[in-house]
Amino acid sequence: MKKTISTSLRIFISLALLFVLFRKIDFRGTFKVIAHLNLYYFMLALVIFFILTIMVFFRWKMLLDAHKVDVPLIRALNSFSGGLFLNLFTPSTIGGDLSRSIDLGAHTKRYGVIAATVLLDRLSGFAGLVSVAIVSLIFGHRLIDDFSVYATVSLLACVLTGVFLILFNQGIYNRLNRSISNPSTSLGISPEQSRRAKRGKFLDNFKKLHSEIYFFRQHRGILCANFLFSIVIQTGASLFSYLILRSLNTRINMLYPLVFNPVITVITTIPISISGLGLRDASSIFFYSKAGVSKDIALAQSLLSFAVIAVLGLIGGIFYVSTLHYRRLQPNQTDARAE
Repeated sequence: MKKTISTSLRIFISLALLFVLFRKIDFRGTFKVIAHLNLYYFMLALVIFFILTIMVFFRWKMLLDAHKVDVPLIRALNSFSGGLFLNLFTPSTIGGDLSRSIDLGAHTKRYGVIAATVLLDRLSGFAGLVSVAIVSLIFGHRLIDDFSVYATVSLLACVLTGVFLILFNQGIYNRLNRSISNPSTSLGISPEQSRRAKRGKFLDNFKKLHSEIYFFRQHRGILCANFLFSIVIQTGASLFSYLILRSLNTRINMLYPLVFNPVITVITTIPISISGLGLRDASSIFFYSKAGVSKDIALAQSLLSFAVIAVLGLIGGIFYVSTLHYRRLQPNQTDARAE
């Protein structure tokens, strides 16, 4: 019942945001802009997006290989494709990440390791995203003088720094762990009850997950290569947004997408709507209007971007379902080799 209510609420938020947007923006004007699409720039944007998706997959595969997860390339690609599909129907990227962790975890019987690589892959993308935004702001500070942009990027940088300190600084992690493991007993509950409440299965699983992630501290070369991949991917994602705008016959300085796209991406991942619908559109209009882009064009850019994401997700879903027989054979083949 809770899941049903939660999903229904997110669908309602997405529809409400879209309804408000279309009330304030000329609906016909938006689709008139799309009707005059420049196919050259749009096709170029599609090529860039496809290349970026392949790069995201190999960024994750890099982490799997570092942890010596022995899994065929096609099997890892299958789990990745299923994640792309589920992202279309779940809040943020949570559904896709869980899908990858569970699906490949069931195949390898190494749930903790797979979950660690998925989480670190996501954090690596976040690090690249924030880095691109910061560097772009440094070079484009004369173009962008809005305090909200600087405040948002600064907040993201602080959050990112805190997360990485917790994950890779053993001293900070130990202090945090002790504070969670030994909570205050001022609420009138016994220490034993408090310990059981706070150090349950969730905390134990988190410790295991942290251990698997901390493993990469000894493989800094892999982390650096992964981070460089993320820089290229996030820069490419901004280029994708730029090309979509050009396909809508809009000229804009490339620095604007380099700053705005990372911020919009983070806002889109807030798990209060389905696949970021409404959030992506509202934030695109809010930020790109600061660059002089009209609301109908900003909305058209957002809708086209989501359409590309949706099509690729559907292709991923078809690939995932079509290889179901192959996935069922893999555990049996693994068992046969073990015997």
